[in-house]
Amino acid sequence: MPPETPRRAGPRPGPKPRLSREKIVRAAVELGPEEVSIGTVAAALGAAPASLYRYIDSLDDLLAAAVESVFAATPLPSAGRGWRAYLEEEAAVRLDLLIRYAGLLPERSADLIVIVSRRFEQLVQGLAGLGFPVEEAVLAVDAVVDLVHDGAAQISHLHDPDDPARPSPAMAAALALYSPDVRAAVEGVLEAPREHLWRKLTLVLDGLAARRETPD
Repeated sequence: MPPETPRRAGPRPGPKPRLSREKIVRAAVELGPEEVSIGTVAAALGAAPASLYRYIDSLDDLLAAAVESVFAATPLPSAGRGWRAYLEEEAAVRLDLLIRYAGLLPERSADLIVIVSRRFEQLVQGLAGLGFPVEEAVLAVDAVVDLVHDGAAQISHLHDPDDPARPSPAMAAALALYSPDVRAAVEGVLEAPREHLWRKLTLVLDGLAARRETPD
């Protein structure tokens, strides 16, 4: 009986996958930031990893495009429940997005700047439709956006990435400088950073409400 000839790995049956940058980015979004790599995206598309480089420059390029895609597709808040709920909804959605993609947001990406600017315009126009003067709407949206972006950046640096139950080295060094009562209060922030951020947002919105009740 002749020896069995080893089988060579041949091409996969069926048509070759038709790739596009849009399909590759969509696959990356569906995988989520924790799972994205050139290999996992290629596997999800049934393609060879090298074939993706015809449409993307690098993994960083893919991650930036995925974040831009998610940001562009995020629905605007509903204006039907009033200006305060409108800004709170935007803050909540934006915070979730920023924390989920912490470290991946391409801050200087031209495409993301266009998307963020367009969203800023839409939010301002939404407030204007609720009776805000445009200047006041710009002030309100800018205050909320800055607060949320700054808060998300702080949250991402509060804890040790290797041990989330512990403060980051920088935060631990800061805690050591505080008096006992201040340290205890700050440790409370570390235990519930989102709730702390929301309290700060409430403070801003309360001030905006008071400002609207007593206009200049």
